[in-house]
Amino acid sequence: MRWTLVPRLWHQAPPLVILRVEAERPSPRALRPAIDALMDGEVVIYPTDTGYAFGCALASARGIANLRRLKGIHEKHAKPLTMLVRDLAEVARYGHVGNQSFRLIRRMLPGAYTMVLRATSDVPRAMKNRNHEVGLRVPDHAVCRMLVELLGQPLLTGSVTAAESEPGLEDPDELARRFVREVHVVIDGGPLYPDPSTVLRLVDDQIEVIREGKGPLPQ
Repeated sequence: MRWTLVPRLWHQAPPLVILRVEAERPSPRALRPAIDALMDGEVVIYPTDTGYAFGCALASARGIANLRRLKGIHEKHAKPLTMLVRDLAEVARYGHVGNQSFRLIRRMLPGAYTMVLRATSDVPRAMKNRNHEVGLRVPDHAVCRMLVELLGQPLLTGSVTAAESEPGLEDPDELARRFVREVHVVIDGGPLYPDPSTVLRLVDDQIEVIREGKGPLPQ
């Protein structure tokens, strides 16, 4: 397990921690500082199957507010926030899924897809967009799966690159330098070039392609 500390400039602020992990086979012990930060309501940066992302615990109102600020998505925005969940059962817990939509989701997840669904009552109000929708992901990535498992709750997520067009955001050390004031932990899974997920809106059993990305479109 390897850690790197990046000092902060303001008075008495703890250093940002960079966790060097094996992306395909992370150990729970290596990810423990990230879990502790998430449980304290902090935002972390971590690797996914579509690039590096910001993350916070679903139960943290402070974390959600900070992630909204980082992404520039206010509460009345039409764009929904997205969370990572463990499996299809949790997709159905947090999103209303019709029979046709469930068959599609079962075929495509885990994978590089964001499914936009009408949110259930289990989704915190701070997560929903103005249409009461939420994005849900089951990524095909070992670090993501372990983070959600260890955290014991969904992980609110937002791509680092969605609001940033600058070069260097595939490099975790550069991410640590750039966001040293905003996040407390960066999980280094190696260089990871952004390849955004395919976004599908599945409401009332209708399929709408919001964004074509890494995941192949359903046939």
